[in-house]
Amino acid sequence: MIYLLAWLPFILITIICGYLANRLWRSASNPWLRFKRLGLLGFIWVLTAFCYTPTAYNFSGDIILHYIQWGPVKLNPVPFQQLDTEFWLNVLLTVPLGALLGWNFPHWSWRQIILAGLLTGLCLESGQFILDWLVHISRWVETDDVLTNWAGVLLGYTAYRLFRHVPGFKWLQN
Repeated sequence: MIYLLAWLPFILITIICGYLANRLWRSASNPWLRFKRLGLLGFIWVLTAFCYTPTAYNFSGDIILHYIQWGPVKLNPVPFQQLDTEFWLNVLLTVPLGALLGWNFPHWSWRQIILAGLLTGLCLESGQFILDWLVHISRWVETDDVLTNWAGVLLGYTAYRLFRHVPGFKWLQN
């Protein structure tokens, strides 16, 4: 029963995303705008699947990290302990989010995208912290994750800004 409770946040997020997708589908008069918005919402759902499910991903092998145990939560407040495969994969995790934010909101300034990247990392890690306390999703809360998620959003946004000017990618300007 306890293990099933750990899946409850993701199930609720799935229901909310389904509801929002239905609303987007009905409200967006332009099919291209609908496609862009649903793409962003779909990726946010995928991101929550990676971050808010009681599963463990280990791409680093048997690396020992120094952490603080705070109740049920494992906190790693020291950044850059290991610049391993998992570190770089965490950067790649949010690159699509940065590109999708740029595509959906091309009028955003660099200041706004920097803030969005930082808020992405903070929200994901804060959510993991809270959900570990509430339903024990058994995830680590790490400073590195905030920084890598932020960097991934910035890289994705930068890639979007560069690619939209390349011949063959003009459709990104719509």
